[in-house]
Amino acid sequence: MIILDLLKFFAVIPGRNGVNDIFLNGRSKLPQYTELQEYVRQLPEPVLPGIQSLVFGQSLEAVKRRVDKLSGTYLFVDFGEFDSDRNSNNSIEDTQRLAVTVATKVTNSADIVEEVLISDTALDLLNHVRAYMLAHKNKEPWLNMLSRKHSIVPFESKELNSIGWTLMFDASASDWFNLKEITLSYANGVQ
Repeated sequence: MIILDLLKFFAVIPGRNGVNDIFLNGRSKLPQYTELQEYVRQLPEPVLPGIQSLVFGQSLEAVKRRVDKLSGTYLFVDFGEFDSDRNSNNSIEDTQRLAVTVATKVTNSADIVEEVLISDTALDLLNHVRAYMLAHKNKEPWLNMLSRKHSIVPFESKELNSIGWTLMFDASASDWFNLKEITLSYANGVQ
C-alpha cells in the first residue's frame, strides 16, 4: 500500500482532468484498478489548479510517454528505491527515496526570459506542494515518516522538454514492510 498511499495523496493536488486521464486504458482486470479509478473520480476540487496534470511513476519510458501527451504544468512523483538497514539489535530501518517535481513543458523556441518565468512559477508551486505536505503531516501516516531534511533542486529534462524544480526527501520507518513478522511466519512454516 505504500505506493498507492503516495498516489492517493498527490492525486488531490493537480486539476481533476489531468489526474483522471492517468487511467489510460479505462479499465483493467486488476481488481484495485476500478477502486482506485473511483477514488480519483470522487476527489474534491484540486489543491493547486495551476498544476494541470499528474505524472506518477518510476520508469523513464512510461513517464516520457505520459509527458509527451501533456501540455502545461504537471506534478511528477517519482517513488524511488528503498534502502534497508539492520543493526546489531536486529532492528530494521527501511528508507524510501522520493522526488516530487513541478515542471512545465517548454517549446524549443522558448527564450531565456520565458524559461526564467516558467522556473519561477514552478518553484512557487513546488513550495505550495511542500507546504501542503507539511500541513498534512499529522493526518497521513506516511508523512510522519518524512525526513526533516530535504533538498530543492532545479529540474531540466531535454527528454521531457520540461523545466521546473524537484523536492527530494526520504521517508523512513522501523520495519516498514513487516519483514520480521513475515520472516517469522516462514520460519514457523506458516505462510
